[in-house]
Amino acid sequence: MPNQSTTKKPIILLFALTIFCSAFLLFQVQPMISKFILPWFGGSPAVWTTAMLFFQCILCAGYIYAHALTRLPSRQLQAGIHVILLLCGGLLAGSILPSASWKPMGDEIPALQVLLILATSIGLPYFCLATTGPLVQHWFSHTTATGSVYRLYALSNIGSFAALLSFPYLLEPWFELQQMSRWWTWGFILFVILCLPIALGWKQQSNTNSTTSAPHQHDQDSSTITGWMRLRWLSLPALASLIFIAATDQVSHNIAPEPSLWIATLGLYLLTFVLTFDHPRWYRPALTAVAAMVGLFVTVGRKEIPSWFNFEWEYGVSEMRLMHYAVLFLVCMMCHGELYRQRPRNTRYLTEFYLWMSVGGACGGLFVTLFATHFFNEYHEWPIALILSILLAFSILRREWAGTSSLIEYSSTSPMSHTAPIWIANPTKQRYIGIACIATLSLYLFIEDPLEWRPGSPTDYVSIPLEQSRNFYGTVAVTERQYPKHPELNYRVFFSGQITHGLQFQSPELRHQPATYYSQQSGVGETFSYLHQNDKPLHVGLIGLGAGTLANYARSQDRFDFYEINPEVVRVAQKWFDNLSTIKTHDLSIILGDARLQMERLPATTLYDVIVLDAFTGGSVPIHLLTQEAFQIYKSHLKPNGFIAINITNAYLNLYPVVKAQAQALGLGYRNKFQDIDRDHLIRRNQYFIMTNDQLYLKNYPSVNRILRNEQGQVIGIENRDRPGLRLWTDQFSSMHQIQW
Repeated sequence: MPNQSTTKKPIILLFALTIFCSAFLLFQVQPMISKFILPWFGGSPAVWTTAMLFFQCILCAGYIYAHALTRLPSRQLQAGIHVILLLCGGLLAGSILPSASWKPMGDEIPALQVLLILATSIGLPYFCLATTGPLVQHWFSHTTATGSVYRLYALSNIGSFAALLSFPYLLEPWFELQQMSRWWTWGFILFVILCLPIALGWKQQSNTNSTTSAPHQHDQDSSTITGWMRLRWLSLPALASLIFIAATDQVSHNIAPEPSLWIATLGLYLLTFVLTFDHPRWYRPALTAVAAMVGLFVTVGRKEIPSWFNFEWEYGVSEMRLMHYAVLFLVCMMCHGELYRQRPRNTRYLTEFYLWMSVGGACGGLFVTLFATHFFNEYHEWPIALILSILLAFSILRREWAGTSSLIEYSSTSPMSHTAPIWIANPTKQRYIGIACIATLSLYLFIEDPLEWRPGSPTDYVSIPLEQSRNFYGTVAVTERQYPKHPELNYRVFFSGQITHGLQFQSPELRHQPATYYSQQSGVGETFSYLHQNDKPLHVGLIGLGAGTLANYARSQDRFDFYEINPEVVRVAQKWFDNLSTIKTHDLSIILGDARLQMERLPATTLYDVIVLDAFTGGSVPIHLLTQEAFQIYKSHLKPNGFIAINITNAYLNLYPVVKAQAQALGLGYRNKFQDIDRDHLIRRNQYFIMTNDQLYLKNYPSVNRILRNEQGQVIGIENRDRPGLRLWTDQFSSMHQIQW
């Protein structure tokens, strides 16, 4: 007679492989399809946020299905329904990448369009995968195999984590998206094959188990789950989801909407699930709470704290990113660690537990995508998430240090209770921790200043906010600065996020003098000066509108086409600035939509003398405008001796080697022009890269690089921005690692 433990091993292995495979496929398809549709929406980081909302909602729907299915009285009916669902999903998994017919025309609601694309391309197969975790764990709890169902949940998160790591490091650098999608389809077929014996064989296993005591159904209790318990199961994952999405937004908008950054934040989020649900030893409540608050204050105070203590703190893109990663990881460890401590010991509540978890995760995405985007004019969800994290940390410390139950602890009479005893309350410690909580929140609000109520440092000007708004593509704002002693210097400045995208003097004498990155001595200014030496009319295409400053270079015989994806930018530029209304040419067009998609649709006879790319000064760089395929589109609409002028000014990324590689691939000559700061004329340090085959221009306008000086002002060298060996960026490959400052 075979050993009973030996016969159980194939069962455990089958369940483990099925859960691992489903989780791997779930999180392999997320970055794949998000990257595929990213260029269709201007490279906006909101594509990832909206996609995450979709995936979280489908995951929630899958958990609802699993919970409802396990409540059916006929176990044979349960298996039959699920097998039919799997077969339907397999039929629709043959082609998961959306067709080109789904590309937006420019007048759609972008968030709704993203949701529709995902629903039609991956909806049902993803739903099938989403049902696997709770459903298969429920079936496993009714077998005679031993083992914790929650370790299976940890295993599923390991599969998710492996998928996220394999995409950017093993698959993306070497294979095209179409090829990866075909492999994903074969993986889904394997998943269906693994699921069938579990679904069809479950009835027999359950019947066998009915005569014995299932090892997983311990701690049986006749008590019911209270609404307060369900609220905890919902609120903890909701906070984790909120901090995850808010941190992803912060990183993406301040650096670039690169899939590897999204994968990093999602990977950390999943890693906390792996650690906390694997074993209690990985989560230390008090230590994690203290570390989370320290990380929070280091992140939000990175600009204020050095000035308080009179020391220099230099941080770049890597440091800023790591600080956000640390806060995300520690807060999610708190949320998921507390969630695991409050898991149901009675497997009768297993699918409901996962259901409330998924609803909470979806609530975080719904709040950011559907509420914050439309009702907040700034990214207020980030300080909201951090305030809630502080409250959670102090609630944990109150329990651990003050010896009393907290907001996130169950009563020992509950069937969900963990083994920790109820402590006798210590009023003195409670009072001190309460005071510390109030002081911490006050200090945080002072440093973060989310509503800008803190007075700034004394200046010789008055800053008057005129407008601020937010939509799918980010935030825009207009501020007027007035100089009481020098009114001729008054100007309005346009912000996209935290980045200046143009300003306009208010005095008649200086009103149409280009400033910031667009002065006559800048690379783009010199290009127009060269072309204005004759009266030949120019056809100019400009990608990125901002305040419309470049319209001041138009002459009466010229034609200017502005490409702008964000309708809020167009509205604000027309309302608060008159660069467009006073333009000299009468042939002005504003083309709404992604510039690359709109240029693809231009007739072949549309040729430009100059194409200006002015979409890279901010932290959120639209990568799809810098790939080989994008530059081939630009060149196809460029006259033989035309110019491509690219504003590569960027505080986070060195774009010089990227555009140099593109120029060499196109066979175009190029020059680099650096202009230093000129505070008297409100000119910012800027860098342009100009591509052209006009040899006279290249001869008369040689490259100008930045001169490096020491603290005494002595010249110590010339800046070299080149990165030899940088791989050419394409739609299938782009990497930020080699070009970060």
